[in-house]
Amino acid sequence: MFASRAASILGYFLIIGYELYILTDYIALPAGMRPAQAIAVLAAIAAVGSLLAAATAGPLSDRLNRRKPFVFVSSAVAGAGCVLPVLSPTFGAVELYAAVAGLAFGTYLSVDTALVTLVLPRQDSVARDLGVLNIANAGPQVLAPLLAALIIGHLGGYRVLFIIGGCCGIVGALAVLPVRSVR
Repeated sequence: MFASRAASILGYFLIIGYELYILTDYIALPAGMRPAQAIAVLAAIAAVGSLLAAATAGPLSDRLNRRKPFVFVSSAVAGAGCVLPVLSPTFGAVELYAAVAGLAFGTYLSVDTALVTLVLPRQDSVARDLGVLNIANAGPQVLAPLLAALIIGHLGGYRVLFIIGGCCGIVGALAVLPVRSVR
């Protein structure tokens, strides 16, 4: 679960942390739109998607008593969505990416924590275990800007950043598969 969360969170924050630069240097914006305006549009799209997904995925996961498929699919979809700006560096493609990422991240956040609490090894160390697991949440958010800068500056630019972000999402999805104690 640690690896799944760390990879999924890293993939998301590799892109989000550099969104202004992506919109300034890589994406073809509509005439008259400034990058700061584009960020506001993308943030609204992602927020609506995230809220809708969280409001539906969490209760649906509870009703079906299934956690792994939601975590797997949301991480995989987030990873796959990163291909959109690679194939088409346009604002329309990035809007679609924001919607996909918002839906995936909302689903992921609403179900992953429930899954994590079900796989903790011992009841008498829940607080410690959740604290350690929080490193998988906070660590990638701290490392993502540095890694993104290295990827953009030395490994091929924004296209490669999206590809690596997508790969992180796929790794996050695959890393949840070995969890056997929870459906």
